Amino acid sequence: MSRKHDVNKEIENEVYCGTLPVLPKERKYGFIDALLVLSGYCIATWSYTQGSYLATLVGFKQLLIGAFLAAIFMLMIYQLPVIMSARYGIDIWIWLRSVFGPAGNKIVTIIIIVVNFPWYAVCCELFADSMENLLGLFGIQLFNGAHLILSLSCVIVGTIIALRGVGTITWTTRILVPLLLLVGVAVVIVGFTSVPMDVIWNYQPELAGDAEKTVNYVLSIEANFAFVITLVGGMAEVPRLCKSEKSGYYAGVLGQGAAGSFFVVVGAVMAIAMQYVTGQMVDDPTLMMATLSAPILGLSSLLLVAFANIGTQAVGSYIYGVMLKSTFKKSSYKVLVLVLGLYVALLCIWGKITEYFGSFLTIGACVYAPLAALLFVDFFLVRKQKIDLKSAYELPGHTAYRYTGGFNIVGIICLALGFGFTLVIYDPIKGIIHNKILFMLTPTFASFLFTGILYYLLCKIPFIRDYVIRKGPDKRPFDRAKTPPRQNLFFMPFIWLICKFITAPYKLKIDKHNMEGIKPPFLVYGSHNSFMDFYVTPLALKPYRANYISELEGFEAFGEWIYRQVGCLGTRKFINDQMLIKNIMKVIKRGDVMVIYPEARYANVGTNSHLTPSIAKLAKLLKVPVVTINMQGNYLQQPIWNLKERKGARLHADLKCVVTQDEIGKLSVDEILSRISKELTYDEYKYQLENKIVINDEWRAEGLHYPLYRCRKCGKDFAMTTKGSKITCKYCGDSYEMDEYGQLHSESGETIHIPDWYEWQRGFVHEECREGKYKLDIPVKIWALPNSVNFVDCGEGRLVHDNSGFSLEFDNYRTEKHETLKFPASSMVSIHTEYDYRGLYGPCVTLSTYDDTFFIYPTDESRDVFNPTKIQFATEFLGGLYT
Repeated sequence: MSRKHDVNKEIENEVYCGTLPVLPKERKYGFIDALLVLSGYCIATWSYTQGSYLATLVGFKQLLIGAFLAAIFMLMIYQLPVIMSARYGIDIWIWLRSVFGPAGNKIVTIIIIVVNFPWYAVCCELFADSMENLLGLFGIQLFNGAHLILSLSCVIVGTIIALRGVGTITWTTRILVPLLLLVGVAVVIVGFTSVPMDVIWNYQPELAGDAEKTVNYVLSIEANFAFVITLVGGMAEVPRLCKSEKSGYYAGVLGQGAAGSFFVVVGAVMAIAMQYVTGQMVDDPTLMMATLSAPILGLSSLLLVAFANIGTQAVGSYIYGVMLKSTFKKSSYKVLVLVLGLYVALLCIWGKITEYFGSFLTIGACVYAPLAALLFVDFFLVRKQKIDLKSAYELPGHTAYRYTGGFNIVGIICLALGFGFTLVIYDPIKGIIHNKILFMLTPTFASFLFTGILYYLLCKIPFIRDYVIRKGPDKRPFDRAKTPPRQNLFFMPFIWLICKFITAPYKLKIDKHNMEGIKPPFLVYGSHNSFMDFYVTPLALKPYRANYISELEGFEAFGEWIYRQVGCLGTRKFINDQMLIKNIMKVIKRGDVMVIYPEARYANVGTNSHLTPSIAKLAKLLKVPVVTINMQGNYLQQPIWNLKERKGARLHADLKCVVTQDEIGKLSVDEILSRISKELTYDEYKYQLENKIVINDEWRAEGLHYPLYRCRKCGKDFAMTTKGSKITCKYCGDSYEMDEYGQLHSESGETIHIPDWYEWQRGFVHEECREGKYKLDIPVKIWALPNSVNFVDCGEGRLVHDNSGFSLEFDNYRTEKHETLKFPASSMVSIHTEYDYRGLYGPCVTLSTYDDTFFIYPTDESRDVFNPTKIQFATEFLGGLYT
């Protein structure tokens, strides 16, 4: 096995295992273990830069107090959420999916790296400084540009080490931490033995006036706050491995607050000692030891510092590379590490990262402070220390944290406002104070408080709280037994007005036949062509109000309350719903009109489907007049295969009583079915041609390949494509143009009526079924609709369709088991199909149980062989609708 393959496998394992919850029995760190690991984590040569920077602001005593107490104070607050990591065994980046949403979390990850990874440019700059300073002591003068080459060499070597994977990084850290400790000890010894103790203890920077002292003291506290809060991105990596919550929390506070602060103080001691001896404040331990002791000690420290900086660069590239890989799973680890290396290299080329160190600290804190505040408030005050782990891990059927397109808008807005609030107080680039009072709190702590309070107050607003705190998808089945209300009388004028407004551009004409004396209650059967049916029918039935049968996805799309007010009865398609029959009887019994669209789906090519005897049996059961409404032009206005509206369509509806009250008891089921079927026979393209309805939109044929999928010339299934007004075979090139009257014309002069092509295809599917050759076995994506509230993501599964019926294999969100549902062929006379569901989600079919409707979509792998039309043809033949 190649080394490259080994590294890739190691990284994949690290990403996979590094994101999964750590079980209690798998946790290996006690308090001491975690303390030592976290102490090593926060030790780096940039601590000397921080100490040197603080020494320019305040005296040593203030520096000592601020470095420890300010750091520990901030850590005690913002580290509290690691309790969650220790409790659940997860990193904060899993938790943050609830704060920002999965997509928002990716954006925040990138922002964190942009503001935090410059620390590693500081390491590279320190490496170059050490090399230059030591060579200068030996009288070696370097050429112009040598500093950049040295800093870039640190980037390159560190990146190469990171690319070699986990094993190399492990050995690097084993050597790195002891070396850094040795350097720190050496600096302390040399610093305190080379200058009088009181020089360091009584050190005061050169300042001008009391006001500047106050400002500088606040800036020093700000620097300490900012220095420790930049560790928030990795604060949970070790605590999630701790055996107890206390161990994880206190190890984080003391490990970073004590060890990290100690090295900051060491850096300050070094800088003060060098200023006393040379008159210059230096943050390079190599130059300090060579100057204050002996060149040989400087040379030894150079080797230690050089490896420490290269090692820090390597470990940082590895940690952030794995972090990015876990967020962007399809990206290459190698590419991500190279991008990180390029980012640091660009900062080195810029060459001013150490000059703007204080600004860099505050800018980082501008992001980290609101991030830490959101984490704190979200965990303790908003979610009350509870998290939906399955939603956080985006398991199938658990979408509580999907929010708006994957973004928690509330969390993202608070993060942005928190960032802006810091800049309102203080300009870190120019060093200008905009608000002296708030500045006294330090920009970091003020932003922390502002963001936390804002997020908390927003989450007190009911609708925002409901948006943020999602307890997972609502799995309760729709209440099919609930008595449907009558259409709201107050709503009726508005319903008629809206319907009139929508149908007006298409010049709707309604003709009524045999309707004299027909008053509610009566039963209406309607043709079903498009959503326009729901605007035409109320106008045809005016002045009577009615109840309508609707599939649950309409309830979910528009809201159950609205659908109830307009008189809808919720059901699922192509199931034997006895509760629906009872509710229909209730509607008729109270004297209302009951509207049913018996085809139960929109017409694929503007022609009617076969109707079953059950609709005539229902009429006999209800013992009321039967009325039909045959609507024409609705399909032409918006065919199911292309949901763009065609302005040239013209609408017409025939409302006719086909069975009177006197006849309902005398006619047989077959006679009633015959009358209904006759009146609900239609052909939209024939209607268009006969009435010379011009539809000349340039895109008029686009989408027609969904119902017309088989090439008439070469006979291949799923061969047709459409563009503009043409439908073309992608294999043999046979092409037809749709004219302005909806007829297809070949290049050879043949004219095809679209429904004829459609029915021609049906014959081939019937033949496949008769010969036992029909079979569909494909991977699919599945969404369940249990109620009128939400869909539930069931992930990917497998759909099998053959002569025995449907078999759907998937992770059942109700039982949380991998199961296979069977739908016998004899139980379904048809199937609901969509060619582009809601104009967003593409083709699908649905299968229903009493408690769920499963919307089934193709995967990328099965997209080319998933055709709802062919599935429908087979279902109807196997279910007995066609013989």
